[in-house]
Amino acid sequence: MDTIVSGERPTPREETVRIELWVPSGRRAEFKPVIERLDDAVERGLVSEYTVETWDRFVDLSGELSPRERRARDRLASYAEWTATRGERLTGLGDLGVRGVGRMGPERVTRRIPRAVMAEYENGVLAHVTACEECVGAFRGRLRELDTEGESESERPSETLRTEW
Repeated sequence: MDTIVSGERPTPREETVRIELWVPSGRRAEFKPVIERLDDAVERGLVSEYTVETWDRFVDLSGELSPRERRARDRLASYAEWTATRGERLTGLGDLGVRGVGRMGPERVTRRIPRAVMAEYENGVLAHVTACEECVGAFRGRLRELDTEGESESERPSETLRTEW
């Protein structure tokens, strides 16, 4: 006879939770532990899906943008707005500045962006933004919170469930 304790894994959430993880171009490997935790969160039903996007260290605010650059700029603006409505500032978001493009390119108005950002969407609405400047500890902490939220939402039976073979 085997004994299985019910509630070892949280019950999947009723709402759809999608996560966008934005990391520096060429640095995805540094975020492997976070990506593995996201894989686990999807498997456990805490997160419906996630994507890993890349962006450059500075976003051009003045010039012609590629679709990828425009998407990064638009996302950055929405994340900054989300934090501002909560009386905060997006960690790592720099002030406007003028930088040259390439070695000999023209100068453009740019903004330094956070090293990495994890944005959570619940039912398509931006619900949480976590920025990480120097380490992935902030992401691990937020994923731990999601895990805890999933456990508190689950309904756990008060007795042990027995399965006989």
